[in-house]
Amino acid sequence: MFKLNLKIALRNLFKNKVYAAINIGGLALGLTAFLLMLLYINHEESYDTWSPDLKNVYQIREKHNFFTPDNQDHWQEISNSRVAVLVKENVPQFSAVTKVDQDWGSGFSVKIDHADPILVKGIKDADSAFFNVFPYQFVQGNGNTALKEPNTVVLKQHLAIKLFGTDHVLGKTFKLVRWRDDEGTPLKITGVIADVDAPESISFNAISHTGDQDHDPDQIGSSHYTQVYVRSVDQVDTLSANKSLQKVYVDFKKKSFAEEKLNFKDVYKNGKTPGLKAIPLKEVHSNPPFAINWINKLKPVIGITVFLLLVSIINFVNLATAQSVQRAKEVGVKKVLGAYKKQLMAQFLIESALQSVVSLFLSIILIEVLLPAFNQQFNVQLSFWHNAYFFSLAGQLMAVFLLVTLLAGFYPAWILSNYNPVSVLKGSYENSLKGVVLRNVLVVFQFGISVTFIIAIGVMQMQTKYISNKDLGFERSKLVNLQTGYDEGFADKIRRIPGVKYVSTTTQVMGNAFNNKSEIIYKGREINLNGVTVNIDALQTLGVKLVSGRLFSKAYQQDTVNSVILNQAAASLLGKNVVGQTYGKVDYRGKTITFQVVGVIKNYHNEGFDKAVLPTVYKVTKLGGTSNTNNLLVSFDTENYKGIIGKIETEWKKLYPDFPLRYQSMDEAFSEILEENKRFMNMIVLFSVVSISLSLLGLFALSTFVAKRRTKEIAVRKVLGASNMQIVNLLNRSFMALVVIANLISWPIAYILVKKWLEGFAYRIDMPIFPFFIASVTSVIIAVLTVSIQARKAAVSQPVHALKYE
Repeated sequence: MFKLNLKIALRNLFKNKVYAAINIGGLALGLTAFLLMLLYINHEESYDTWSPDLKNVYQIREKHNFFTPDNQDHWQEISNSRVAVLVKENVPQFSAVTKVDQDWGSGFSVKIDHADPILVKGIKDADSAFFNVFPYQFVQGNGNTALKEPNTVVLKQHLAIKLFGTDHVLGKTFKLVRWRDDEGTPLKITGVIADVDAPESISFNAISHTGDQDHDPDQIGSSHYTQVYVRSVDQVDTLSANKSLQKVYVDFKKKSFAEEKLNFKDVYKNGKTPGLKAIPLKEVHSNPPFAINWINKLKPVIGITVFLLLVSIINFVNLATAQSVQRAKEVGVKKVLGAYKKQLMAQFLIESALQSVVSLFLSIILIEVLLPAFNQQFNVQLSFWHNAYFFSLAGQLMAVFLLVTLLAGFYPAWILSNYNPVSVLKGSYENSLKGVVLRNVLVVFQFGISVTFIIAIGVMQMQTKYISNKDLGFERSKLVNLQTGYDEGFADKIRRIPGVKYVSTTTQVMGNAFNNKSEIIYKGREINLNGVTVNIDALQTLGVKLVSGRLFSKAYQQDTVNSVILNQAAASLLGKNVVGQTYGKVDYRGKTITFQVVGVIKNYHNEGFDKAVLPTVYKVTKLGGTSNTNNLLVSFDTENYKGIIGKIETEWKKLYPDFPLRYQSMDEAFSEILEENKRFMNMIVLFSVVSISLSLLGLFALSTFVAKRRTKEIAVRKVLGASNMQIVNLLNRSFMALVVIANLISWPIAYILVKKWLEGFAYRIDMPIFPFFIASVTSVIIAVLTVSIQARKAAVSQPVHALKYE
């Protein structure tokens, strides 16, 4: 019976080649989008699964405001280094504790013998206990002793091969230069570990042990922030462990504040609380401190791919039920010959399964073709065949196959197997009309999704254009940031190069902003501002726009002592006419320093448009704020500055031969900020085109069957004098009603979804009406053209051919 059903299924596929191709192609496109998302979700879920022992590893997170984008307290991956000793001595659940430095800049310079230095990312410094916590497999060396001595390093296998051409590198040395003035630290290679087969939240290429992480700062009030990881013998109850951590941490903060002569209650007030907790390593990647986690980021994408798959399945159901008239006599004959309903359903499900199998194979081919572009779009390295979790993926594919087969095949099979044999063999197909309502609902659903996509594209395009053309508050076109600290001697050398206009430094610039909380007292009020340190001509270098007062100038000696400039956001907090006003700031010794406002500048952007510009105070003096910076800004007289950059590199190499120069133009920094939104929009455009194409294919095929079903009606109307245009209008009318209904349903849905997306931007357009109008007109025109092609064929056919048997 199965063999017979398979033969019938194949015969029907070849008999209706066009509609089979539409079905299979549509399902393949929907499955491709769905499976690509499945690959990505599997990749994200596989973080920190490369060893079963990782279930006992935890990251310690501290709640503080150091280096936060809004100067507010957040749970952070970096903690005060003293926390490591605190946990080790007071929380017995954890058997091993290690400290790991965070990534800095674009990497460190590695110099081997007389070879040119190269920048290597991901060389992290740790204490000697790193491999007591993380169970890496050693290819060369021993994990217990590899980091026992200072100035040692353990490389990952791929880096060893990249640097030396082999992984047999034990005992070899190289010089690590961490910044431009660093004389370099000779590191001895004491181990090589195997590359893991799953992504890691603690990503690195090498672990060094310089000894810097073995000690905490000696001075009271000084802090060193680092990542802290712990390991337990068995899995621990994090709720219980975190209660212990919190109690120990609060006691520690009270003691340290007492040493600094600070009041614990004064620091933690207005709802602010201290916090320390441990989270399982498996949860680290899905809980980033300041970014949206991957689950929330993917929600709209997952929704889109599910909708695409549904559109494909809807096409399948529509076409299958529409073909029911052609299969009615076949069902009637089989029932007369004794076929059971169950057998008929099995036959039609086999036909659906056959098409699903072909679609699945086609989708796998499409995945292989599209994966390189997908990897670039999402900045990942995914592979379908070379996948560590291939068998798990195969199981998921089988589940998707069964689900699609049942969703696409069950209803058509049920409709077809329910025909009354007596009625259909008499030529009555009234039962076939039972599926009309469902088909109409599905067409509305299809077009509703397509219209929603078109509206989303329009709004996204307008928002992208708005932020691309938005006034950033500074001139970015002729500005480059050399990623290094400010040195007056090197800056003077650059100034002498023809074409260079300004050379300066600041702690806040697009692409590398260091936000520093600055609490001031103005007219008896405590106000929190963002503090930025600049040199005397940094604001001129940036080309900021002056609102009132003046910029810093060498002509005013007080500008290097206690003059400050506010941006508009800060000035609005202080009130009107702030130029000439003074405020106080208490330093770490408890002494109040007075600052005078000499100017107000327009807000300028240094981060993404999802964040509002912080109220900021700019100062040249180091009093009451940090002067740490890794930005050396150079502005040019011309936009064609590539040749001038080459001359700057020449000067750099003379002074710092062991550390390559790193730089970024402000145009590049701005493009990086917009990149994520551009990627998301490109994906929406792609999926929208696919969705609309699938909807049109379905509508085209459906209109064909409707025209065939109404062949005799059309012939009678033509005999009675109906014109071709009237026939076309007749067939168009029913479909136009469906498209209009789809538009009416999609408008509020699109409004809600797009409004939610726009709310992710601090600077956004007002909800426009134009995309809604364009989407409706476009959908109606496309539907009219699609249906009219088939309607015209029916209208121009000779009525005698349809009526000759009557």
